[in-house]
Amino acid sequence: MKLKVWLNQRGISLLEVMVAMILTSLSLLMLLHMAMIALDSNDWSNKTTVATQALQEKLEQLRGGGLAALSSGSDTAQGLTRTWTVTTMGSHLRRVDVEVSWPDIRADEHTNSLTAYITTE
Repeated sequence: MKLKVWLNQRGISLLEVMVAMILTSLSLLMLLHMAMIALDSNDWSNKTTVATQALQEKLEQLRGGGLAALSSGSDTAQGLTRTWTVTTMGSHLRRVDVEVSWPDIRADEHTNSLTAYITTE
């Protein structure tokens, strides 16, 4: 009896093949979209980390350079634009605002900033 049922089957229909191809194609497109989002997020994370390191580096330079180094300015490195402003708050206190901006893959501008107070002698 089992042999007779197996012999009567003709295989899969064209409609079943088309449905399977459509489902497979949609699944692959969704995976591709997820991969692109992951790459974009990875780039954003990398640039944000580099920008934060640039902020911290400039703040350490200004702290370690003495009173002569405490002046406003800007520079560009690694695709980042870094600006800093030093404001005198008192005879021995300076406010330092450091800002880093960079474009992402889509050319949208992003900014990180940091404010610190430095005492001078």
